[in-house]
Amino acid sequence: MTKISLLVLLAAIWSTAAFAANKNDAQTAIGQAQAAVQSAESADAITAATNEMRAAQDNLAAALGASERRNWDASVLNAQKAVADANLATARARQQRATSATNEIEASLETLRRETAQPGN
Repeated sequence: MTKISLLVLLAAIWSTAAFAANKNDAQTAIGQAQAAVQSAESADAITAATNEMRAAQDNLAAALGASERRNWDASVLNAQKAVADANLATARARQQRATSATNEIEASLETLRRETAQPGN
């Protein structure tokens, strides 16, 4: 099989699998999305990554709405987007906390350097 044929076959299989969701798939995906959004909220992503959190919450709402309309494929897709956005928001919140901690440590080190450089120390 040539590489192109293999890629076409894989794309066909993937697209069929991607749009064969059922109610259980949607419920599982929504549960994962809800957990990811709650985790991001616990990580204070609401203040540290406002846009990403808003996107996660919007996608979760869209997943719930699609599920109510029994559109399982859209529900799963939106839930997966919500998970990705929530994970990004969590990562951004953690990055912001790490940057703040690093800045505090650097400021403390600079203070110590100045104190030790003064005559008589």
